[in-house]
Amino acid sequence: MTEWQRRELFVPDAHPTASGHFPGRPVIPGALLLDEAAQAIAGAAAGPVCFRAVKFIAPARHGEPLELRWRAHDNGVVTFEFRRPGQEKSIVAGTLETTG
Repeated sequence: MTEWQRRELFVPDAHPTASGHFPGRPVIPGALLLDEAAQAIAGAAAGPVCFRAVKFIAPARHGEPLELRWRAHDNGVVTFEFRRPGQEKSIVAGTLETTG
């Protein structure tokens, strides 16, 4: 198992998804978060990914900083999570497999 790798993520208030993904109380779409995770992890693993499980625990809002953390296991499975910086609780957690 490798050490946790990290990447900061910031989706601004002016992002196109802010106007349509719950007007008046926008949240970052889960698909956007998963795309960010796949890009970061696939870049580190040099191949495509397949999500095995994902749990959305709390909403992420536009304009708030987030941190993506991930750790690869020996069997090709990667554990990942999104957190608010400085907090221990995950807002999204899951596993994926690298297929490349």
